[in-house]
Amino acid sequence: MVKNGQFKGAHLTKKEGRSAPLERARYTPPATYGLDIELFSVSDLKNRVKENRFRKAHQINFYLLLLVTKGRCRPVVDYTPLTCTKGSLLLVRPNQALEFDLSNGWDGWTAIFRPEYLASAADNSGEKNFQLDDVHEVQSFTNLNEIQYKIISATLVQMAQDTQSDKHRLLLNAMLRFQLKSLLLRVLLSNNRTIDTEFDSTQISRFRRFKNLVEEKFCIQHKVADYANQLGCTVKSLSRATQASAAIGAKQYIAARIILEAKRLLTHTQMPISVIADQLGFDEPTNFVKFFKREGGLAPNEFRKQNYSIYN
Repeated sequence: MVKNGQFKGAHLTKKEGRSAPLERARYTPPATYGLDIELFSVSDLKNRVKENRFRKAHQINFYLLLLVTKGRCRPVVDYTPLTCTKGSLLLVRPNQALEFDLSNGWDGWTAIFRPEYLASAADNSGEKNFQLDDVHEVQSFTNLNEIQYKIISATLVQMAQDTQSDKHRLLLNAMLRFQLKSLLLRVLLSNNRTIDTEFDSTQISRFRRFKNLVEEKFCIQHKVADYANQLGCTVKSLSRATQASAAIGAKQYIAARIILEAKRLLTHTQMPISVIADQLGFDEPTNFVKFFKREGGLAPNEFRKQNYSIYN
């Protein structure tokens, strides 16, 4: 499902200049396509993309699901190289920085869809169904066993075939949504733990709301107490929920999100350190430098020296 050197519905947004942010890839399928999910083989993508534009990291605004079916590849997600072989399943989330591996010698299936795709199906049965929030519990990187691989690869092949159908697009969209939910549920159930039996539902809900709030406000709000007040809970209960779900405390979770954004800006832009500090909510550049060195292990300018040339 690739056209003219790019995904049918994925468009690159590039801002020129010294302060240009990380190039973004947005998923906006044309109205004529009529579906909210695209599936295509990696070989199809590599055959049609003649440029190197997808070899550089892009910040995506959609979910990307990749199943490797042959060979070995090494995509990089938020500065973490991942060695993938047959049976590796990778789920890249919105706002993550993805450097796609377009080298020869490997193949796979890719599905891309927007966050609202999983949240758009209403159900009147009264049962709790798999929705967008549940995607958080799906591991970002999974090595499937042989049985799981056969089922999931067959599902992706069937879904790709279904997208080519000329049948009723509204019904096709609904069917594809349920197929995707079933696939993600299968991956979730294959994890070592399940979300319903080992964790308190209140803690899960609290962490999900905290996670969304951090994503919205991490550039202007750094204190755990501020988040706890907005969520209507104590700092201690918020830290417990974060520890249970993410295996780190709430303070560390906020710091990790700020550091990640700082690394993106240092690696993929030429913004001055002072501008980055201001953009991330620090009153003084020196406070940002101390924070980055404490949490990231290096001074910001040293991190930039080590990574800018690699990713650009």
